[in-house]
Amino acid sequence: MDYRINPAGKIWKDGMFFVPAALAEKYIKLASEYQVKALLYILSRNGVATSAELSKKLGIPQADAENMMDFWIEEGVLSSGKDGSSNYVPAAGLERAAEPLAEENGGQKKTEPAQITESEKPQKKQSASRGIKAPVLSPKEIVAISSEKPQVAQLLNEAQSVYGRTISHSEQEMIVNLTEFYGMPPEVVMMLLAYCENLRSNGRAVSPGYFYKTAQNWLEDGIDTPALAESRICELEKTDAFWQSLKDTAGFTKDSPTEKQREMINRWRQDFSDEMIFRAAEIMNENIDKPDLRYMDKILKNWKKAGIKTPEDAKRESEHFERQKSQKEKSRRGEISRPPTYDLNKIKKDALNNTDIKY
Repeated sequence: MDYRINPAGKIWKDGMFFVPAALAEKYIKLASEYQVKALLYILSRNGVATSAELSKKLGIPQADAENMMDFWIEEGVLSSGKDGSSNYVPAAGLERAAEPLAEENGGQKKTEPAQITESEKPQKKQSASRGIKAPVLSPKEIVAISSEKPQVAQLLNEAQSVYGRTISHSEQEMIVNLTEFYGMPPEVVMMLLAYCENLRSNGRAVSPGYFYKTAQNWLEDGIDTPALAESRICELEKTDAFWQSLKDTAGFTKDSPTEKQREMINRWRQDFSDEMIFRAAEIMNENIDKPDLRYMDKILKNWKKAGIKTPEDAKRESEHFERQKSQKEKSRRGEISRPPTYDLNKIKKDALNNTDIKY
């Protein structure tokens, strides 16, 4: 039976924290049950806890808590020190992952971010193009929205399938804001996630950054219906397929082009045949050591300006360029680049026969 995290579950409402992958890959066998529990507790407390706190939380003597934590200290996961009269075990090098949770009794109450209201939702294009910042959503708010709107919960589950892991709070927030703040229809977000899943199944790495950047482009371009999304996906797939062919010919290493590179490639394909684009790639490889799309772009811009449309035109232009280059090189060396208008041998012979010259 397969098990999968439910990102809309109520367990997430009080927040989340990061856990090293090695805990599951390595230490789940090497460490004891209490050592794993203790480390999870320390991680949830921003990497700092006292042995007294561990003793109370785990229900074991403080001396036992200190002894068992020696394992993590020896492994270099924790370091120990003194804080007043209590021992503490901060995680070595741990970045601050989340704000500490307020105690149920006492402590300062966490300020909840403002709820998203209909009046606060800007127009889709305006929020994307003008950079209006989306609201910060707490884990509790995300769970509440997911519970009220099954489509949002479905999107969060789909995102986990795309990334092949449990998605973080910031990634959940990103997806929820796409629908609730920017107003992208859930079915359009689902189509974008399906496109990303297809890329991943074909061996491509798909990051949350790629997904979000693509979503921003869709918002700016007004892609807000399934029909428009389908049309855009077809364009993306065609560009992706062309990139793979160009990548093999030109020697590029990236699995996919950036958005600006996509725009550049689409512009090329409006002006030239694929054969001409591949020829530009060959010329690029003949002249520079490292493949560079900007070099190809310069070649194709020059061809467009000169009206060069076919490989034969490109060959004639190249031969003309080489002749000009050769003539310039000869002129630089002081060589004559055209047949002389005089006979040097005749001049020498006439000079020898000239009796008018007196010595």
